[in-house]
Amino acid sequence: MTNVEVMRVEGRAEMCRQGYRIICCLLAVLLAPNSFQAMAVALLPGQADGHSPTGEFIAGVPVIDALDAVALPAGKHKFYFRAGIPKGNQPFDIPILVVRGAHPGKQLMITAALHGDELNGIAVIHKLFAEVDPEKLSGTLIAVPGVNQTGLTDKRREFRSGRRMPLTDLNRIFPGQQDGRDSAKRFVGALWHRVLKNNADLAVDIHTQTTGLSYPLFVFADFRSKDAKAMAFTLMPDLIKIDRGQKGSLETTYMMTRIPAVTFEVGAPGKFEAALVSRAVAGLRNLMRQQKMLEGPVLPPSDKLYVGKKHFNVLAKEAGIAHIRVKLLDTVAKGQLIATTSDAFGRETGRYYAPHSGRILSLATSPLCEKGSTLVRILH
Repeated sequence: MTNVEVMRVEGRAEMCRQGYRIICCLLAVLLAPNSFQAMAVALLPGQADGHSPTGEFIAGVPVIDALDAVALPAGKHKFYFRAGIPKGNQPFDIPILVVRGAHPGKQLMITAALHGDELNGIAVIHKLFAEVDPEKLSGTLIAVPGVNQTGLTDKRREFRSGRRMPLTDLNRIFPGQQDGRDSAKRFVGALWHRVLKNNADLAVDIHTQTTGLSYPLFVFADFRSKDAKAMAFTLMPDLIKIDRGQKGSLETTYMMTRIPAVTFEVGAPGKFEAALVSRAVAGLRNLMRQQKMLEGPVLPPSDKLYVGKKHFNVLAKEAGIAHIRVKLLDTVAKGQLIATTSDAFGRETGRYYAPHSGRILSLATSPLCEKGSTLVRILH
């Protein structure tokens, strides 16, 4: 093939690419008539508009492969972030919401559903995104309302990168890897390096308890950071555990990069709990006021707030039927009866007493218990 023929082929290929972008643009406008920004994304890839577009759209929402939130114009924005394409599977497209304020200020990153059975954080993000007015916001709110897309689909805690791949707890492998054979680590690496790390001055990672257990409104915070400590109190939870974090968790990874972060636990898994969701949103708005992102007074935490350094799990000694004798947030004394177990005939098989004085942090939600399962968790 001559040089002239090569140039002709390359020219035709570029015309095809431009034609594809125009078609994507027209589809976006048809699906969302007011989305002129989407038109700009399709026609002007690589421009300084706050993200790196792929030229693709999902239901009129642009798909991006990187985010630079502060470069976006003031207003509310929606994207899908493409975190990778596993072999033979559909792409990992993660929803991202951005409220870019009309005034300068900090970037607050909020994430939810790193564990696919933990849903309250999704409702928290949706409610907060709906409430925040860009004209009254100083800074930028960035939120990822469903990190673990396969976990959400499967209704399970872990991430599944393929049919025959092992299940992975995403909150144990941050910051992941940008290459390599482990698709779960590549997924986390793409999300960390292209969205989470460079779009946060502070971060809140929202969770719930895992399947079979429940929490109140509860914060893990590393008090070695005065900023993380202040964040914990400002969120107005029921309980705070002073905690140095866990290697591989998103909170700890943020803290290692000197970005203050906390883990915000909001209730039980597998459902939306309206009262706790509303309280979590109120706590986040209070944090935004404390960070000068929103105007208004910063509210103090409840005088009933309890802060502990350790927790202790009371485990079932054998399988059976559990009878929990305490409620969430109850104050218990060392030696107090907190649970009993019985067999299939109702005969008592065990009694369980509080090993420490403290507050009830978590409870089993099913009366059916396996040997070694958690009945009660006490914060002390």
